[in-house]
Amino acid sequence: MGAIDAFARIFSIMVEAKRLYIPALILSLLLAPVAAYLLPSEPSFDTSFNQTHSGSVIMEQYGEDVEEELTDFLIQLGRAFAILMAISVVVGSIVQYGITKGALLHELGEDYSIGELLIDGLNHLPGVIAIEFLFMAVAVALASVALIPVVLGLFFLPWGMVLVLIGFLLLLGVLAIATSLTAVSIPIYADKGRIGAVFSAFGLVFGNITPSIAFGILLWVGIMVVSMIAGSIGFVADFVFPKSIAAYASQFLQAPLNALMFEFLTVGGVTFYRELQRMEELKKVDEELIELGVNV
Repeated sequence: MGAIDAFARIFSIMVEAKRLYIPALILSLLLAPVAAYLLPSEPSFDTSFNQTHSGSVIMEQYGEDVEEELTDFLIQLGRAFAILMAISVVVGSIVQYGITKGALLHELGEDYSIGELLIDGLNHLPGVIAIEFLFMAVAVALASVALIPVVLGLFFLPWGMVLVLIGFLLLLGVLAIATSLTAVSIPIYADKGRIGAVFSAFGLVFGNITPSIAFGILLWVGIMVVSMIAGSIGFVADFVFPKSIAAYASQFLQAPLNALMFEFLTVGGVTFYRELQRMEELKKVDEELIELGVNV
């Protein structure tokens, strides 16, 4: 029940602390025109051909333009993602810390201002970035270990399909744990005020494996729902608006939903962190009662 309680609490905080949506919306609106400008339009894949003459023989060459267009599209797409990622990491980290701190203060019943939260986020920017890269590396390492059965199974097909299936199920669980682990890292940092304190996330999450997996999957479901709605809006915008402004209209129309998803993930980390703390306190109480000879 811990995962469900934490998941339900996300929406309660988002409704109660409406101001926390403002920083997320500002971030999304800032990124919208940048994304529209940088992201290339989809390649047309023109199938025109080159025709050359050699005496009385006509030679036609197909596919060269398509390959060049696809290569150019992928290069532009990679460059756009790299720039957007750099901007998102810096600005997003400030906003993430601010929303996290605000949600923690809201849980304690303390007052705050958006300006103070963002300034606090700016002051803790290096720490947030360091933590994000640390837990990203942990997630990659865990996923790599989970993929070992898959790789081994591929060498021994068809009997190895059992290993492949086990590997994929293990990967699913590991990624869910990594999602919960990453989600609670910044709330721990904001709550304790020390980078070293984030290592307690491992004890909290791995000490409560089942709710951690469940909460990670619930976060995925929330992300998929919002992404599908935002994607539908962007798809419609591409057809409704003129080609010259379609990309900008699409990004700006999706911005409120992108902000909602950002806030959802950030607040989710806070609610699950508090739920894990509550579960650990209950374990300690049970242990104390057992020591006193009381059956739990």
